[in-house]
Amino acid sequence: MAQQSLSAKKMAIMVSAGFDEDQFINIQKSMMSSNGWLKVISNKPGLVNGTNNGMLGMAYPVDAVLSETLAIDYDGLIIPGGAAHIEKLKAEPHAIRILKAFLRESMPVLFIDDAVDMLSLTDSDIAASDLSSDEAVCSFKNVAYATKDATMTSALNALANVLNTLDEEQAA
Repeated sequence: MAQQSLSAKKMAIMVSAGFDEDQFINIQKSMMSSNGWLKVISNKPGLVNGTNNGMLGMAYPVDAVLSETLAIDYDGLIIPGGAAHIEKLKAEPHAIRILKAFLRESMPVLFIDDAVDMLSLTDSDIAASDLSSDEAVCSFKNVAYATKDATMTSALNALANVLNTLDEEQAA
């Protein structure tokens, strides 16, 4: 269960202005209920705004800027959907550097909805087509993918399963 497997885990959620606020809030709630840490990493310091039903949403504090973030400081990476923020992240070299580091080191990554488009910018052996499924949530190697219709609980369960599998492989 995600409640146990994400407990005491430090997850980074990579966002830029325009991320899907509903997904963000549900991820935040799930991480808090599992006693995990969620750290907001973004391309700019200060506050970052989400979007809610196409309108400007709330502002959330940024814990670390991408230019000063290292993958090794986290147990996993979550990238929520939101077309505007994905386009900004795709143009941000530090976002691509961090994503490549997570993928290169086989660290868990959860892509939600259109965030999976960022895979095309990496030299990873995992492609978005590896994550296509009729299910709302699926995983492949160290990557989990959730459609916009998936519950964030099921998305985080998929991430937790990836994390548990990787932990078991390292212990063996």
